[in-house]
Amino acid sequence: MKNMRIAKLYCIALFLVLAFGLSSSTTVPHVRKHYLKFINNLSNKVLNVNCKNLNPYIDLNLHILLPGEVYEFNYDITRTMNFSCDLRHGSTSSVFSIGDKATKRACGGNHCIWKSQDDGVYLLNRRTKQYKFMYKWGQ
Repeated sequence: MKNMRIAKLYCIALFLVLAFGLSSSTTVPHVRKHYLKFINNLSNKVLNVNCKNLNPYIDLNLHILLPGEVYEFNYDITRTMNFSCDLRHGSTSSVFSIGDKATKRACGGNHCIWKSQDDGVYLLNRRTKQYKFMYKWGQ
């Protein structure tokens, strides 16, 4: 009788270890994405967009946007991902980080919309639905 109780206790203990051990090891980490959109709102000018990440090195290549065209991409947010983008038209350019916390806060989350105009680059705050001037050309 005593051996039967010990066997039952071992079975219950084994069941609990397997149940809790498997449930904690099978959880999939939540992966967040950062979504970006670039809009060419320049007056009759082509906009060149080239975004890169340094660690790990990722070059999204050059994208040429005619007036009114849009370029979009997304990436998984990790600790080492911090893309910067080079926006050019003619001989002027603006290079800036797009993945830092301050930029995400300024755009109101992980969906950032950048608009290039003749006087500079603007970022849409999705909460206020207002574009904010961020960068002057040549800066």
